[in-house]
Amino acid sequence: MLEGLNKIVHTDDTIVAIATPLGRSAIGLVRISGREALKVTKKFFQSPHALQHRRQVVGTWRDSSGDSLDEVVIAFSEAPHSYTGEDLVEIGAHGNPVILNRLLENVRACGVRLAAPGEFTLRAVANGKMDLIQAEAVRAFIEAQTEHQARTALRQMEGAGGKKIMPVKQQLVEVIAHLEAGIDFAEDDVEIPDGKQISDRIDLIICDLVALKDTFGYGRLLSEGLQLAILGKPNVGKSSLFNRLLLLDRAIVTDTPGTTRDVLTEALNLEGIPLRLMDTAGLRETSDEVERMGVGRSLEALAEADLALVVLDGSHLLDDDDERVLNRTSEIPHLLVVNKADLPQAIQFRTNGNRAIHVSARTGTGMEALRAEIKTFLLQRRTSPGDEFILTNQRQYETVTRSVGFLVTARAACHEGVPHEMVLLDLYSALSALNELTGEVVTEDILDRIFSTFCIGK
Repeated sequence: MLEGLNKIVHTDDTIVAIATPLGRSAIGLVRISGREALKVTKKFFQSPHALQHRRQVVGTWRDSSGDSLDEVVIAFSEAPHSYTGEDLVEIGAHGNPVILNRLLENVRACGVRLAAPGEFTLRAVANGKMDLIQAEAVRAFIEAQTEHQARTALRQMEGAGGKKIMPVKQQLVEVIAHLEAGIDFAEDDVEIPDGKQISDRIDLIICDLVALKDTFGYGRLLSEGLQLAILGKPNVGKSSLFNRLLLLDRAIVTDTPGTTRDVLTEALNLEGIPLRLMDTAGLRETSDEVERMGVGRSLEALAEADLALVVLDGSHLLDDDDERVLNRTSEIPHLLVVNKADLPQAIQFRTNGNRAIHVSARTGTGMEALRAEIKTFLLQRRTSPGDEFILTNQRQYETVTRSVGFLVTARAACHEGVPHEMVLLDLYSALSALNELTGEVVTEDILDRIFSTFCIGK
């Protein structure tokens, strides 16, 4: 079992859970993992065929009174050659919630404990079947909303993270080992690199980790989705643009300014990236209390947005409300969208180097150009080829950032001629952070943070 996990994960007991979603379906699955899994199963399962490793066996499940409950298919995987690394039984029954719950209660009556969220996968990590990055990818794969998200999660499940981190850790271990040898065998004239040589080697490791850290911008967009806010003064066509991007009439559209009083949100798939599209209330000075509340929520949406679509009415000259919107959005990533291109154009303004996209939300003119600009924004944040490992969650980003911080301190110490014993403290801390990334070293709060978000049965 991995270091630290033996004190946190208790695998002496056997666990059980329904592994398929609630509801009626053709097949439902119940999982049992642990040393008593096979013994408990044999109490209820009858078949002319013996249960064997990685063989599916058809038979009858009989409850404690001997009554037939269901015809089931059982797949048994013997430790350590299973998903969890323990004896694992998977019972395929008809997907009737009543039957599945009866199966579950039969097993629990034998002293088997109900599994906690993600506990099957947690045991897989504890038993060395996968690392922590792969475990996080399991959840990401299940929750993926787009094919691109699923492909990224699958690469991580296949071990792309470990393959990326292992060479970096090896370089770091070599630097540590060299310094340790120089300290331990100083009297034996072991050659120790000077401060510059050590610094140069540390610098190479920093470069690799900084490049990895920089993937988080795109990785976060990929995993969490792009927050895209549509902003502008009232009656410039924000809701019409919102509907046109969604290809459905989601927002109410009228000629009356201030129709939208709250933030409407909808999900959209663009180039495999999930978008959270937000239609906001018009930004303007107003004495109407309800409209003021809507403006406040629009500003909150702007603060959360990764990208803003700043909508202007091309059929009118800019006014003070337009200028306020432009000032509000000048410091965040945004695209200027000049709407109502189907009407005679009167607008005049300086783009300050930003390209203005002219569209008509009513007719659809220019919408492909707008979608292309949004795609370009996404691609600009893609910092690694599609087949490489990228950081996709805050925990991964924090551990890599922490490791880089310790390495930068160690590099500076080398330049300043600090004793190698002090440099080693920072190098070990950097290594510990990388071990935390992959799961060689973990704490209970890290495991809770990851596995509490899993579904029960996985």
